[in-house]
Amino acid sequence: MIRVRKAVPADGILIAPLLRCADFREIVRMGEGDPAHALRRCIERSAMAGVFYEDDRPLCVFGVVGCLDVGHPWLVGTPHLNRVPRSFLQETRRWVEEWKRQYRLLTNLVDADYAKAIRWLAWLGFEIGDPQPRGLNGAMFRTIEMRC
Repeated sequence: MIRVRKAVPADGILIAPLLRCADFREIVRMGEGDPAHALRRCIERSAMAGVFYEDDRPLCVFGVVGCLDVGHPWLVGTPHLNRVPRSFLQETRRWVEEWKRQYRLLTNLVDADYAKAIRWLAWLGFEIGDPQPRGLNGAMFRTIEMRC
């Protein structure tokens, strides 16, 4: 069973070494620098940030950075997420529904090569844009959007 707790900046250091390869790669390709520091900044800037965990295993860290009525949701996971796919889908849908009540638009970028994340975001109801050079050294990313 997935549990959630509020994320604290130190969770960036906890989660970074456990990231799935594709999540680690996405952070690096975005040009945000060291993943532990990038996660710390995301947590600090977020209007809401949490950690999903099962037993003592962190599954992912996630949140939403708000700017007026626009929310920028984000999530990076560990390989432990593979153990709870159904619960993960249910929990992330619940959080997106919550954020839709707070923001008129949810938007962010996803690595254009991260097919699993793109499928999940489409399942959640995000519109997925075409690949564009938005990251480090022209790395390709897709815009995701959900009008609320």
